[in-house]
Amino acid sequence: MNLQVVSRASALAVLGLLLPTLFHALGLGRVFLPMYLPVLVGAFVLPLGWAVALGVLTPLLSALLSGMPPWFPPVALWMALELGFSALMANLLGRKLPVPWALALSLLLGRCVYAGLVFLSAQLLSLPPGLLAAASWLSVWPGLLLAMWVVPLSVAALRRHMPLETS
Repeated sequence: MNLQVVSRASALAVLGLLLPTLFHALGLGRVFLPMYLPVLVGAFVLPLGWAVALGVLTPLLSALLSGMPPWFPPVALWMALELGFSALMANLLGRKLPVPWALALSLLLGRCVYAGLVFLSAQLLSLPPGLLAAASWLSVWPGLLLAMWVVPLSVAALRRHMPLETS
């Protein structure tokens, strides 16, 4: 096991737990998607398995430790699946595309997963599925824009100042 990878994944996981607490204290958590930032950076600077694990485990661990995201509605599970899939796609796409393009596509695909899970859950609970799925897109656009700005800059800085193994 590579200590550098473990250290990097641990630091990103801690950020994934602390940033939402800070953003929520300021009333900005749900809109700016703070947990997504370290997870998506990890997708570009960690090996594939570590990146996916970071994406899946960070929201679940956060839900266990802080109650955010909530277990019901199952936002923690939805986020775990979305972030795990987004990390998978960003890692794979990042091997062939520039970071901004890989990030944009992975955010789009991950948000499709999330909206699909919201839609299916809403149907099971006899809630308006189309409205809730659409709201899951509209309510997060500031966070998606923030990620498109912060993640490429962070990845570039890490790549410039630290040797990275992502295979």
